[in-house]
Amino acid sequence: MKISAAQPVAALARIRARSDGEAVLWWWQGEVIGKRPGEIARHLMRITGIGFNRLSRLPDGLWESRMSEAGYYIDAGTGAFLDSWTNPWTGRVVTPPANRLRLRYLIEDNGTIRPSFPGAPFDGQVGAPLIIGDTVWSSERLAAQFPAPATPAVPGAPKGLAGEPMEVTHFCASLADVGNPRLGMVPATMSHTTMWSFYPWMGMEDNGGYVLSEIIGRKIAGPADIPTALRERIERDHPGFLASPDI
Repeated sequence: MKISAAQPVAALARIRARSDGEAVLWWWQGEVIGKRPGEIARHLMRITGIGFNRLSRLPDGLWESRMSEAGYYIDAGTGAFLDSWTNPWTGRVVTPPANRLRLRYLIEDNGTIRPSFPGAPFDGQVGAPLIIGDTVWSSERLAAQFPAPATPAVPGAPKGLAGEPMEVTHFCASLADVGNPRLGMVPATMSHTTMWSFYPWMGMEDNGGYVLSEIIGRKIAGPADIPTALRERIERDHPGFLASPDI
């Protein structure tokens, strides 16, 4: 395909997913950093997981994005899955939840992402593709505001979401691969940054500050390419998910 700034979602579909609308699998890992006002940032833990992605064109001209993910917090030093974690600010031992997220949203041809949760302030955009040398970059930006746990939930929002997340994801692929019609799945890498209020499970109560998660990942051929420990944990916690993803 020919990369065009006028068709940002078509470029995203080619790089993040597949042009034929079939699902692809990503594996990722990264760091979780915490910051309170007036203090230096702290490296808290790491995170790893996988996500199935599908981006397809609908008959009405809109694009449908579907994602289904499974992820885990892991120890910053050993890489072991965290079943408990001591909050360095409060000294309390808390339980990091395993992440299991499904997300669907619609994207207009100009890149505007439509809100998925009526009643929640939201802003989302797919950026125009950027060509740098022999690589092409595509980006997504999402920002939302969800009620605190003690207030009424936003209808349709994933369970447990609270706070004001801001996410930016950059996807990168070879310009030659993107333009090669014989490639059904374009090899690609990504970087993803999320800035969020402290997660409720951390037990920070009303302390100001935020959590910054930075991950990197790559598109993989299938579940066999997932690191063994992660694959076995997902198979234990979510039987059948890897063989038959719910997207």
